[in-house]
Amino acid sequence: MAEPTTPLTPRVVSDRHAFELLTRAGVALAGSLDSDETLARAVDLVVPGIADWCGLYIADDDGGEREITSRHPDPRIEAMLVEIRRRRRDGQGSSETLQVLHSGESILATDVARVTAADLSADQRAAIARMGPRSYMIVPLRARGRVIGALTLLSTRADRHYGADDLAFAETLGERFALAIDNARLYETAERSRALLDTLFETAPVGLAMIDTEQRYVRVNEALAAMHGIPVEDHPGRHVEEVLGPVGREIAALHREVIATGEPRLDQEHSAVTAGRRRHWITSYTPVRGPDGRIAGVSTTVIDITERRALLQAERDARRRADFLARAGAILDSSLELEETLSNVAHIAIPEIADWCAVSLLDESGTLREVATAHADAGQRELARELSERFPADPEAPSGALAVARSGETVFVARITDEMLVAGITDPEQLGLVRRLGLRSIIIAPMTARGRTSGVLTLASAESDRVFEDADVQLAEELARRAGVAVENARLYTERSRIAHTLQARLLPERLPEVPGAVLAARYRAAGELNEVGGDFYDVFPRSETDWALVVGDVSGKGAEAAAVTALARYTLRAATLDEGDPSHALRRLNQAMLNDGSSQFATVVLAYIRAAADGGLDVNVALGGHPPPLILRADGSIEMPGAHGLLLGVFDDPHLHDRSFALHDGDVMLLYTDGVTEAGSRSAPVGLHGLSELLGGLGHNGPQEIVDAVEQAVVGAQPGEPRDDIALLALSVTDRQPVR
Repeated sequence: MAEPTTPLTPRVVSDRHAFELLTRAGVALAGSLDSDETLARAVDLVVPGIADWCGLYIADDDGGEREITSRHPDPRIEAMLVEIRRRRRDGQGSSETLQVLHSGESILATDVARVTAADLSADQRAAIARMGPRSYMIVPLRARGRVIGALTLLSTRADRHYGADDLAFAETLGERFALAIDNARLYETAERSRALLDTLFETAPVGLAMIDTEQRYVRVNEALAAMHGIPVEDHPGRHVEEVLGPVGREIAALHREVIATGEPRLDQEHSAVTAGRRRHWITSYTPVRGPDGRIAGVSTTVIDITERRALLQAERDARRRADFLARAGAILDSSLELEETLSNVAHIAIPEIADWCAVSLLDESGTLREVATAHADAGQRELARELSERFPADPEAPSGALAVARSGETVFVARITDEMLVAGITDPEQLGLVRRLGLRSIIIAPMTARGRTSGVLTLASAESDRVFEDADVQLAEELARRAGVAVENARLYTERSRIAHTLQARLLPERLPEVPGAVLAARYRAAGELNEVGGDFYDVFPRSETDWALVVGDVSGKGAEAAAVTALARYTLRAATLDEGDPSHALRRLNQAMLNDGSSQFATVVLAYIRAAADGGLDVNVALGGHPPPLILRADGSIEMPGAHGLLLGVFDDPHLHDRSFALHDGDVMLLYTDGVTEAGSRSAPVGLHGLSELLGGLGHNGPQEIVDAVEQAVVGAQPGEPRDDIALLALSVTDRQPVR
């Protein structure tokens, strides 16, 4: 609207009226801290006393706006006025309200009776004419150095036109209104903040506290009180150290640091024993500043990580136990030397799993014998040895390691008390020695496999104060089970070895016979640790008072079936060679016996008949059943390979066998062997018949014993580790000396 002025306009508000109005305003506005109620009271104070219509516009800090009016008696005019003011504030016209808000300068329109705004429609102009505006003022609402809104006072009375004095009073009144409105808004903001703070303290799942600059609690929430084990109401006014004990000194020091530096300390870890249990927290400390910028205290956020740490520790412990079992399993699987292996397992358990680890085995008499005791301190190990020697376990005791071995049930004592020791040990000296061990927790687990309990494994804690849990019991039982399997495997290995030695002894001659005019030497070597019963064999036996038979054979496969065929071959040949005829005749009988036996095994055999020759040497007749030929080392160093290959025995009805005769003279050596000799070495470059011939050719002037020793050594050295196949060697030399064994 335009702003015509009438300088000599009389005052609308007298001094007395102004004083009364300001007094009433002070009382009315002080009676409420609700902003909407304060606005309504402000409007009621001025209408109708000094204005016929009033509009209070408030701009909020967040960009919002509120307007309250005195409400014109005609609702249509009221709606029109509000709409015009809103449209102008939205930029569709010139808003004097926003002008005052932004500039902080008041607007006075003394006489507007004949003024018409250009932005009004015809209907709006008619409505304004009916309302009959005469004068208006718009003053800023100024509080605490800032303009928070604008107060519009409108007069429609012909005798009430505002002047400069009225404007000054309106500005004073506006300041009163503004202060009251701002106080109400600040109060509401504070109440909202307090309500939010209350909600935060009541619902936060973490511990919260406000602590003043003297390290005394101002406020805590239920979560933190529960962590402290102290009711919420018992915190305010108490010092941090008084509430928290020893850890309180550490926390109070951090508070002082935050107050001194003004910088937060975040993610600080603390631990303390509360309610009989050690707990762990992550705490952050943040300075809290007052309106003047000075630090008023420290806010504290506490997160209990006890369970999280327990889960992480449990995961680490599980990984550690799994790693330990893997290492222990590798040690147990690495050797069949049982007692040494068990001792190694006991020692790797210290101190990672326990302070003590002992392994005891049951012997055939049922006595429990300790085979390994491990502890990091040699003095403690000596103490345990003394205790074991001076006070052996009572075999009739209802508890202890022997009872576990008998029952097969684990014994677990989580906490060993002195009362337990006194109740279980009657001898004072024994009690004193046990006390010196300092045992805290113990697990005794049976070493069981395939239904047999072979011993017990004991884990104990002492100086570490470790308290075993169910997971440790599971570890001990698994370790004991694996140790039990190792013991059972060793027992089976020992039994198998014994059987193998016995059986092998029956498949080979106990000793070589004395053959007139000849010197003999033999060697048998099984391939592999567990394959002592092999298919290779040799034999020397008489055919008559003047004739002898020498045989070397190789039965396919290993184990019991090969041993059975080997026995069949030996005893069939011993019977068949008693008949008249050549070696091939005896081999044919063996071939038929193997076919009749129905075994899937086959064999290669070299059979030689020898007898004294008239010239002092030996006459030899040899037949080969799929076997490599004998090697003859002549006295002059030359090598011969007499004989004609036949076919494998036990496969064909007619193995096509041939006999070859030759003579051995003084200084000659005949070597019979199996293919374990010629196939030794790498698969791409084995020793071969040529290599064996060269080796034998370099052994001239050596006797049979030296020759079999040299050949065995060459075969073993031909490849890394043990030979892949069994070897059998039989060497004979002609001599005019008395025969020797």
